Amino acid sequence: MTIKELYYNLKDLGLSEDRYYLHGLYGSLNDEDKLALVVIKGTHSFGYEIYFKERGEKRVLKTFTDESEACKYFYQRLKDNKEIEDAYNQKN
Repeated sequence: MTIKELYYNLKDLGLSEDRYYLHGLYGSLNDEDKLALVVIKGTHSFGYEIYFKERGEKRVLKTFTDESEACKYFYQRLKDNKEIEDAYNQKN
């Protein structure tokens, strides 16, 4: 999965774009208070970092060397969160 495909999968899931940040290409225009995926340039290769930023403090959750693996992880995190929220909202 690519970042572009991830974006369309998240749209299909019904997630609002203000819930996530995808390297400034898709989703929210800023990464504050949301799950973010960014491409990071290493010495000899690129990597993918997933983090959550709250009150200006960035907490890295995981880094990857493979775009597809990073996108799958990111998708699953947001999908799981959405399922929990949906279940909670159905009870109330």
